Order: sequence, then C-alpha cells, then structure tokens
Amino acid sequence: MIDLKTFTPTEIIIYNYLIAHPDETIKLSIRQLAVTIHVSSASIIRCIKKMGYDSFYEFKFDLKQKKVIMRTNKLAANYDTEIIDLAREFFNRSLLQQYSNELVAFKKLITNTNNVFFFGIGTSGILAQYGARQFANFGVNSVYNVDPFYPLPQEVQHDTDQIAIMLSVSGETAEIVNRAISLKGESFHIISITDNNYSTLAKISEINFSYNVKPEVIKQTLNITTQAPVVFVLELLARNIGRR
Repeated sequence: MIDLKTFTPTEIIIYNYLIAHPDETIKLSIRQLAVTIHVSSASIIRCIKKMGYDSFYEFKFDLKQKKVIMRTNKLAANYDTEIIDLAREFFNRSLLQQYSNELVAFKKLITNTNNVFFFGIGTSGILAQYGARQFANFGVNSVYNVDPFYPLPQEVQHDTDQIAIMLSVSGETAEIVNRAISLKGESFHIISITDNNYSTLAKISEINFSYNVKPEVIKQTLNITTQAPVVFVLELLARNIGRR
C-alpha cells in the first residue's frame, strides 16, 4: 500500500501522471518523461522508489505486465469495463491526502465569501450548474455561467471577496482561460478543476484540483474523458462548506 503522506507535492504530481498515463510512461525514457511532467529525473527516481521499485526499468517492466493482464481480462469479458477501470483507478487513490493542502486553502477562502461563481463550457458547463446547486444546498449563494461573453450578475460584481470556480478538462480552452484571467483582474480568487495541474488554467489559479485520469478524445474534437472525478471534487468541496 503506497502511503502518499510521505510524498512531496512534486512526487504526488509525478505519481498521478505515471498512473494516469501508462502508455506514455512505457514509451518514454526517464529524461523524456521529466520534460513532459516538468520535473527532474531525480524527482522521478525518488517517487518510483517510494512506490516500491528499485529502478525506472523495474517500474516500466511491472507496468507492462499489468497492462498485459488488463488486456487479457478485457478480452475475456463480454462487456466494456473501461469506465469501471477508470473510476476504480481514481477512487483507489488516497484522495483526501492528495487534496489536503487544497482543501485547507479552500476552507479559508470560502469562510469569507458570500458568492461563488461557477464557469464552464460544454460538459464542464453542465457540471458548473451542478456545482452551483451543490453549493446552494449548503447555504452558499452560487451562480453559474456557460457563456464566456455573458455579463456577471450584479450581486457577483459587487462582492468584495469573490470566488470563481472554473471547470475545464484540458485547462487550455481559450474562452475559459481568458475568462479566468479577466475575473482574476476583477479581484476574483480563481479555483480550477482540471485533468492535470500543469495546464494554463491550473497555473493561473490560486487553487487547483487536478484528477489526472486518461484523456479520451473521439472524432478528433469530442472530449469524452470521464467526469466522475469532477463530480467527486464538486461534492467534496460542497460538503466541506458545512465544516467551516
């Protein structure tokens, strides 16, 4: 059992990437992997040793073996278990440890905030609406928006300590990034929920919750990456409001 309490923030980033991107990890050298994750090769080695492996080679070999077993199990089944595997992989992590620092920072912000503004486009827009409803259930005045050009509600414009929760799988959607920059200029505290924490949106956010699951795109433009982790994060935040 891996104890994430012993991991540094950088090592948690590496760990999340390794388990969410097995195909890329197997193909890349340790130097290429370091460039991709934006960390040092030494940090990757330290992370892998904390995961119980003596070397990067041993970790990649074990990863290949696990992939063979997973493929064999899928071929033996009469139904597609991919979504179950994705959800299981996410929820098997020590999530409260992973998000511990972010939750502390979130609680500090939400304590002094009267209004929360949710924003997303497409599927993220639907989840923005869901997040606003969840926060409202716990007594926070919440609004949502799915139109990057729609003006802010008056009650949000005049709030003196504002929070904007921005949802984006890639964290690179231009309309969402630009809206985040604009809101930041209007004294909003930016909280983002993205698939990874090295995206543009994550970097400009005060707090970022990244879930690090395998990205999936079909027909070249349709992003079908599972959003089960986003629902979890939204409900986690909402329920922490009651523990202020």
